[in-house]
Amino acid sequence: MKDSGSDVSPCGKQKVVNIARVSAPTKEEFLTNYFQKDTPVIITDVASDWPAASWSLESIKERAGHNKAFIRQNTSKQDYKIGKAYNIRESSLGDYISDLEVGNARSRNSYLAVQNIKSTFPELEDDVPMPDYIGKIHMGPYLWIAVNGHYEYCHFDPDDGLLVILTGHKRVRLYGCSPAPLYPNPLGSKGRTIQAQVNCNEPDLEEHPCFEVSTCHCGEVNPGEMLYIPAFWWHQVTSVETSISVNFFFGDAGENNFITKAMSITKWDAFSHWLLNIIEQNRSFDSLQLVLAHLPDSLASFLFKEWKDKASREQIEILVQLVMDYLQLDSLPTDEDRTSKNPPPIKIRGLLWRK
Repeated sequence: MKDSGSDVSPCGKQKVVNIARVSAPTKEEFLTNYFQKDTPVIITDVASDWPAASWSLESIKERAGHNKAFIRQNTSKQDYKIGKAYNIRESSLGDYISDLEVGNARSRNSYLAVQNIKSTFPELEDDVPMPDYIGKIHMGPYLWIAVNGHYEYCHFDPDDGLLVILTGHKRVRLYGCSPAPLYPNPLGSKGRTIQAQVNCNEPDLEEHPCFEVSTCHCGEVNPGEMLYIPAFWWHQVTSVETSISVNFFFGDAGENNFITKAMSITKWDAFSHWLLNIIEQNRSFDSLQLVLAHLPDSLASFLFKEWKDKASREQIEILVQLVMDYLQLDSLPTDEDRTSKNPPPIKIRGLLWRK
């Protein structure tokens, strides 16, 4: 296994770390040297052998162009680049690709993002094998098709991730898992991810001074290569040219290992911010009172749905106290009339759109 450097451009005045490039590590090597050390890495010579490595816009348009997909709009606007606003239109995959092929104005302001391949483009599913590096799949694979120059807002996901580039090139910047240096949007912001208020291309250092002292892990991911993004790490991805990629959200194998990692001292600030963001999303809904009345069970159910992990009693007690402290509650409400065996669900609001 050869570990070579990554030639990248400097990222402003921050400390810059080149993301290592490693050729076809074994699963054990990946887990020991990168996954367990919470270290990003670009893996070469694995996905280049997938059937999907031969995809082109023309070929997937021919095979799956009739399928409907959700397309993000207004993606060239500043509010999109800081994760605050965009809307969705429904389109066939074929029409979206046709826009890219002719390079019209709509194509430069649109993005096909996070589309579930199994349910949306089943014709393509067999071309994308599950990487051996994945311990437990949370979600995916998902399809992403970006126009040349697309800037995806900096954010972090509550999962480990593998981003696989099939055509085109993407430039990536990762900033660790401390929320503060990237100035997350206010609690209650929509969606499953946490978005940064910083435009990494044009940061306002007077408004966001801590960004300048963050560490930037940089690299370029080429066709047939995959990037490992540790859970809760800020990352910003720019398409150097029109690109097709897929990704997987995953976590540690085992029944409780991912939750234990999320609640560790190095992840706690990011994880607790993520969880409280979802609680705040639900504050204005009457259903939150039902959730609070059954909070231990609702939290356990929510985490199992997201990660397929079972939280321990001690972990749930910590999270219940976190929520109560945030909402300034001395006690939880009661709901003696509920007869359902399932606890009230904690819902993630605004998965499709943001405004």
